[in-house]
Amino acid sequence: MDKNTILAIVLSSVIIIGGMTLIQMNAPETPPEPAVQTDVVETAPAASVESAENTNTEVTAAETSVDSGIAPEMVEQDYPVETIVEETDLFKIIFSTAGAVVKNIELLKEEDEGNPISMVLDGGSGAGTFNLSFGNYDAPFITSPFSHKKIHQGKEIIHEFSRDFIKDGQIFTLTKSYRVIPGEYVVELIVTMETPDGKAVPLLNGNEQAYTLTYGPQIGPNFEKIDGRYEIRDNVTWGPDPKSGKLKRVIHKDKSKLVQTGDTVNWAAVIGKYFAVIVDPGSGSSTITWNGNPVEGQAQPSQLQISKPARRQSVIEDTYKFYIGPLDRGNLSRYDRAEDNAFGISGMSLGKAPKTSAVLFWLEAILRWLLEFFYNLVPNYGVAIILLTILIKLILFPFTHKSYESTSKMQAIQPKLKELQAQYKGDSQKLNAKTAELYKEEGVNPMGGCLPMLFQFPIFIALYGLLNKFFPLRGAIFIPGWITDLSAPEYIWKFANPIDLKIWTLEAIRLLPILYLSGQLLTTKVTQAGQAGAQSGAQQKMLTLGMPIMFFFILYNMPSGLLLYWTVMNFVTILQQLITNYVKKRKAAGGVA
Repeated sequence: MDKNTILAIVLSSVIIIGGMTLIQMNAPETPPEPAVQTDVVETAPAASVESAENTNTEVTAAETSVDSGIAPEMVEQDYPVETIVEETDLFKIIFSTAGAVVKNIELLKEEDEGNPISMVLDGGSGAGTFNLSFGNYDAPFITSPFSHKKIHQGKEIIHEFSRDFIKDGQIFTLTKSYRVIPGEYVVELIVTMETPDGKAVPLLNGNEQAYTLTYGPQIGPNFEKIDGRYEIRDNVTWGPDPKSGKLKRVIHKDKSKLVQTGDTVNWAAVIGKYFAVIVDPGSGSSTITWNGNPVEGQAQPSQLQISKPARRQSVIEDTYKFYIGPLDRGNLSRYDRAEDNAFGISGMSLGKAPKTSAVLFWLEAILRWLLEFFYNLVPNYGVAIILLTILIKLILFPFTHKSYESTSKMQAIQPKLKELQAQYKGDSQKLNAKTAELYKEEGVNPMGGCLPMLFQFPIFIALYGLLNKFFPLRGAIFIPGWITDLSAPEYIWKFANPIDLKIWTLEAIRLLPILYLSGQLLTTKVTQAGQAGAQSGAQQKMLTLGMPIMFFFILYNMPSGLLLYWTVMNFVTILQQLITNYVKKRKAAGGVA
């Protein structure tokens, strides 16, 4: 096997296998930001912040010096355990007075196997979300019943839950107020603690936090496994870098099941493949904890916890804004301009939440724009992918054509190369010099058949990143009855029980990978047919069978949108090569091209 062919095989392997490895790495991505952007997140409304800062009664040292270190206890109040259902055009929220929590949040416009997507996966434990505990992240949740009151303020709907607690003889009232507005994927939660006599809320517990608010135990939709391809869970913050002060997107990852950051952040999030929970923790300092330790009913939790320090105040009020919804840029960008959303939120920069390539984000953005452009022309994302594939092939045509010509020239001089190898068998230095002279005389670039492949490498990586998480592809139908979700692998027959083949598990019979393999084999055949000097033996089998079969298994369970791109690319390549071969034959026969 000649060196050029070996290099081609190595480069092909690097492009596919190396590319798949790179795109699944959870390295932090930090696209450059405009220098003029400084204020990113609007925290609590001005009136709320002012209330929290200016309504506090001055507390003397005697009032705060004694602390038993015991968690607050409930004041006897006979409140019933009730379930309250609230529904907007986007949300169905199920509240419970037990702990003043949310049992479930359904996204009414997004479906999972025909049902609205649930953004609270507690494994049937009934734990719900928005749990509050006095103390650090590992303190027990409050589960006692609260009083409930529903308030309408124009379009706004407020569910207010209150209960009294006592510690060291001091009574205080804990209130959790949920505010929702139709048309918004944001839930505002105001946590208030207030004493009736103007003394400080008794939550000074040494090094412990005053309280912790938890979203979890897991966000939806339902998933089989978190592997970075089918589903992801990234712990992400957006905020100023401690060293440079520039705004930065950071993925917080650790080998342990617990990750914490005490840095000031504009928002913190649990990011899935297509959905996310993002919280603006409000004013003041916070400690963010992502807790992945197993809990009742949920073996793979992704709990997002916000802990607030104790303050010597008679009124403690913290306002949180939770974005709970899809990772599509249309909804995310609405919270950058106050006039675009009913909450009046501005500069939240939620568009930084979706994962993008740290290096090729610009290319991914171009491909996304082109895909959306074609979709606007033909409102079918499958057709849009085909049109984008054809455009990419046209752009790459000069490079691939040059590659074909270079490969043909290399094949044509193979007999001369073999003569040199036989003549200078014992003198590698002389052989290299004579080989270089032959390349120069024949006008052959030994790298010409391989280097053009490198132009396709960044496009493949960027396109994989785009098609693997582009939200509009979720549930997008290309061909009814066959490809009904371009974000997922298609199938023509799905096994009730996957077949375990030890090194590979067969879950379904998929047509696109078979079409891909057929196209790849035909591409190799017509490409070799147009080259002078056919390859033979092990070399030919490696190129015509080995490589395509290997990639068949690698790509078998890829999203159908990506397989559609690659399959169409193969068949367009076949057409291009057939035309090239025809033109070469006409020229060789003395015809007119």
